[in-house]
Amino acid sequence: MKARLGLIGLGKMGMVMAENLLKKGYPLAVFDLDQKRVKRLVNLGASAVSGPDQVAENSDLLLIIVRTTEQVRYVLFGENGVVSASSLPSAIAVMSTISPVDARKMAKPFQNKGIGFIDAPVSGARLRAESGDLTIMVGGDSGIYRKFLPIFEVIGRHVVHVGSVGAGQTAKLVNNMLLLVNMCVAHEAKALIEDTGMDHDTIFDLIRVSTGQSWVIDNWNTVAGWWQHYSPGTALDLLYEDIDITLQLGEKHQVPLYLSALAKQLLRY
Repeated sequence: MKARLGLIGLGKMGMVMAENLLKKGYPLAVFDLDQKRVKRLVNLGASAVSGPDQVAENSDLLLIIVRTTEQVRYVLFGENGVVSASSLPSAIAVMSTISPVDARKMAKPFQNKGIGFIDAPVSGARLRAESGDLTIMVGGDSGIYRKFLPIFEVIGRHVVHVGSVGAGQTAKLVNNMLLLVNMCVAHEAKALIEDTGMDHDTIFDLIRVSTGQSWVIDNWNTVAGWWQHYSPGTALDLLYEDIDITLQLGEKHQVPLYLSALAKQLLRY
């Protein structure tokens, strides 16, 4: 018998993840404030419930992929939150990108009740989500990771256990820190290429088969689109939020993050 799944948060990533899980035949209870998205999934076989507590009551594994730390906290501990459910799932997976410090704090009340709690943020754009090709960085008990690994493998091709609760978030933040710094130097490289009279597409094609190759260069049209089509709440804002958390983490551990701080300022201002 397949595990009963619950999913809270039907944004761009959550929606696609839900669709992939339904295609594999998993029973899925969903909740989101956007009822159009809920109805779309109901038409595909999902069950709609009225709040996070009811998602928890109908799940063996509860997946949460909302946008911010505050939203995760509200889903777990707010009005009709998961913690108030009459019965709880055997495990909760927070797939949002949040502070690792907050992830550990949120885990405690559930761990004290014998409920597994893992953080499992994802990396990859919507197209990779659609193809089930995401990278998932998992922090938490290794037994829970192994138990639910087949479910995560529906969502992502690269699923890696990296440590205890909060470690998944730290891995994701480090990834995005590198992404942001790389975006800055690629932007500078493009400016230098064009100012010296060369075509940046030609040079970027050359770099893709040279030692300067990177995900940013490989996907330059996508990255450039983040700037060109910017609006609040899109990819760049999510990166800015993540780098804020990263800088706070560096300060907590007294690790200087000079380039990361500069990259944030260069890209925002």
